[in-house]
Amino acid sequence: MTASLEALVAQFDSRGKPPVENFHPDKTGAIDIRIDSRGEWFYRGSKIDRKRMVALFSTILWREADSYFLKTPQEKLQIEVEVAPFIAVLLDVEDEGESQSLCFTDNTGNRFTAGRENKLWLSETTAGEPAPLVIVRRNLPALLSRAVYYQLAELIVEKRGVTGVWSEGEFFPLG
Repeated sequence: MTASLEALVAQFDSRGKPPVENFHPDKTGAIDIRIDSRGEWFYRGSKIDRKRMVALFSTILWREADSYFLKTPQEKLQIEVEVAPFIAVLLDVEDEGESQSLCFTDNTGNRFTAGRENKLWLSETTAGEPAPLVIVRRNLPALLSRAVYYQLAELIVEKRGVTGVWSEGEFFPLG
């Protein structure tokens, strides 16, 4: 490995993700990449079928306000995201009640737990349909798949007249 490549790899966090928050590229623009409401990636209208390519691109995703970018040390390119860049496809529940942990896995293999850093909430799509979301990392949300949403609905409890779920000691209203 060259010294510059070793330096870049050393910057990756413990999960192997590049430190995009530390990248401040001079070159900005847009690229014809779109993530649809099912979490599928498209380049110039053609679906990207290579899961490893999608997983790689997902590591350099960045969000500013309601805009999404692919961000490297050299470039920051805006992309289109219809609902959320990730889809939560699995939910593992550990423990129960106020001490339960809701551990999600998304469509690119990220594993994360709802809690203080990874908020869970219910929003709406532009069509007015419920859109349950959870933060994966760095303010990047995952839309819960229908199966995960139904599984989560079975865990709803009431706290002071508000319905929601517990994870990592945090109560997330979903009413």
